[in-house]
Amino acid sequence: MTSLKEECSHFIQMEASVTQEKKWERTGTIYQILMALCANVVVLGPAMGFGYSAVAESAMRANKTDGDLQLDANQVNWMATVSALGTPIGCLLSSVVMGQGRKISMFVTSLISMAGWVIIYMSNSYIQILVGRSISGISTGMASVPTTVYAAEIAGSKWRGSMVTWTSISIALGVLIVYIFGYIFQDNWRLVALICALFPLCAIALTLLVVPESPLWLRDRNRPDEALEIMKRFRGIPKDQPAPAEVLFELKPRLQKKNQNVLKHLMKKSSLVPFSIMLSFFFFQQFSGIFVVIYNAVGIMARSGVKVDPFLGAVLIGIARFIASLLTAGVSRKFGRRIPSMISGIGMMIFMGGLSLYLFLAEKGTVMADNGVVPVICMVMYIFTSTLGFLVIPFAMVGEVFPSKVKDILSGMTVAIGYLFSAITIKTYPDMEKLMNMHGVFLFFAIMSLIGAIFILLFLPETKGKTLREIEDMFSTKKKTFELQSMEK
Repeated sequence: MTSLKEECSHFIQMEASVTQEKKWERTGTIYQILMALCANVVVLGPAMGFGYSAVAESAMRANKTDGDLQLDANQVNWMATVSALGTPIGCLLSSVVMGQGRKISMFVTSLISMAGWVIIYMSNSYIQILVGRSISGISTGMASVPTTVYAAEIAGSKWRGSMVTWTSISIALGVLIVYIFGYIFQDNWRLVALICALFPLCAIALTLLVVPESPLWLRDRNRPDEALEIMKRFRGIPKDQPAPAEVLFELKPRLQKKNQNVLKHLMKKSSLVPFSIMLSFFFFQQFSGIFVVIYNAVGIMARSGVKVDPFLGAVLIGIARFIASLLTAGVSRKFGRRIPSMISGIGMMIFMGGLSLYLFLAEKGTVMADNGVVPVICMVMYIFTSTLGFLVIPFAMVGEVFPSKVKDILSGMTVAIGYLFSAITIKTYPDMEKLMNMHGVFLFFAIMSLIGAIFILLFLPETKGKTLREIEDMFSTKKKTFELQSMEK
């Protein structure tokens, strides 16, 4: 009888322990989600820079009776281009600033973003607008990496696949918000800029008062006590409880050879392989025309035979992108990276190719009985399918695929080069349109989308369900390390 009582007592203790662990996991997940959401508020202000030129263009080019600034077509194109040129500078700058901490990086990003919007609002000359747009573009580049890296470092393996896509959701939301402001205040580009400045102001308050530092960054700076304290919070473990083995394993420093500098880490296969893959992915992302459409949404809608208000059409594009970004978080968690990316590339090819064919037939004199509905559907669905993979997943993966020792450098450098591709496509778009007509440009984008889908099929690795440590080993030649870690777990 005594033995039976002991077994029952032992069973009850085990049940209590399992219940407690589930409660900890639930508490930790809620905290991870809240902090990731707070961190992503940082992205909203800089992201509005993507859509600002689209909604401000017509107001800046309109004839002025009050003596306010008036720009010509070339100046408006440079207004979009300088922002895109500032973005890669911001990415490189973020690599430097992130070394001082993820929290510091997010604070500096918001400060620069607010400065850019205030300068645009107060501009009395074309040069001042360019300065403000350049500063705004720098903040856009700075915002792209730290929040993704932060989310990847604080999230558990179950939720990381979704949480690293939230940066792209925030970018989509920022673009949608500025499109809505542009639709409401079509003739007042200054007021739109002033409203945009309020978002980085909120982000500064959240960063300083709410968001904690990344525990993995603290670990790599030899601050293990602080790292453990914050990591326990992210895993829902009470302060008075000892940390479980899996938490200690997450914070276990990588064994490194002595006197091995950063350059040697950069030359490792575990750094070079993901760097090459991600650069190629960003190349196909940009040359498939995604950012050209986002930066020039209103103008493209007006010239594509669309019968609705171009500003309203831009809002529809923004809504499609935002909804697809939300779906991507769930789709990515369930299906990983490769399948959504391939579907995205094929969908972009179909809808951009369809729009190209429509415009070609219209130019040849074919009378369309759709009242301009087909171009709207093609444009909205192109943005929708692009967001399911090509637009979101490359940004999500830069927070995952690089080793911790060089993550700050390579993640910033990769996104910087990606945005440099963006600046090239945005600046050359008017010249391509003159040379190839709009249907020719869209056919080029469709072909690049298809080639990108083939590249993903052949080369893009799957990171779904893997810890950051396992992903690093996946690109390394040291397979035994991966096996040893699996045994340790």
